[in-house]
Amino acid sequence: AVVSTQSDLYGRGSTQNLHSVYIDLFDQIDENLKTALQKDLNEMAPGLHIVAVRVTKPKIPEAIRRNYELMEAERTKLLIATEKQKVIEKEAETERKRAVIEAEKQAQVANISYAQKIMEKESMQKMSAIEDATILARKKSAADAEFYAAKQAAASNTLRLTPEYLELMKYKAILTNTKMYFGPSIPKYITENNLPFTSTTPDDETFDQGA
Repeated sequence: AVVSTQSDLYGRGSTQNLHSVYIDLFDQIDENLKTALQKDLNEMAPGLHIVAVRVTKPKIPEAIRRNYELMEAERTKLLIATEKQKVIEKEAETERKRAVIEAEKQAQVANISYAQKIMEKESMQKMSAIEDATILARKKSAADAEFYAAKQAAASNTLRLTPEYLELMKYKAILTNTKMYFGPSIPKYITENNLPFTSTTPDDETFDQGA
């Protein structure tokens, strides 16, 4: 059973590299060996139980250790370079995404600005149309009022221009431009001042003098 277990342990170790056996997996060797031995005992000697297993870390030959350290140093450099490359790629990807986001944001801002300008233009056009319509309506209202006033005046004049009214206007105009004199000295006054003289009857005391 011991030979079988040792062969199994050596087989397990042969599939691992020095770093795995000596560093990464060494803390698991005790438990793995205990499990393997207990399994064999359960088949070959039932009733026996292993309490604990301790494996001493072997001493690595100096030549192997130096080669291992050189290999590990190169592997570490490779890992560092690989990780650095991943970081660079990640930063480049992040920068690319940031550029895409910034471009999309600028495009959205430009679209919003363009839409606002269009809305402003449309609003100005609507305001101008409303203002023009208001001015036109005001002018039309004034024209209608003026036409109505003229129409009413014409209708009123038509109603007033009767023969009697026209006769009255004629006499008013004559009276406005006519001076009347009374008294016995009228002929002398007219003669001395060279005034036009018209007498309707010889007995009248009223004389008409053209303006």
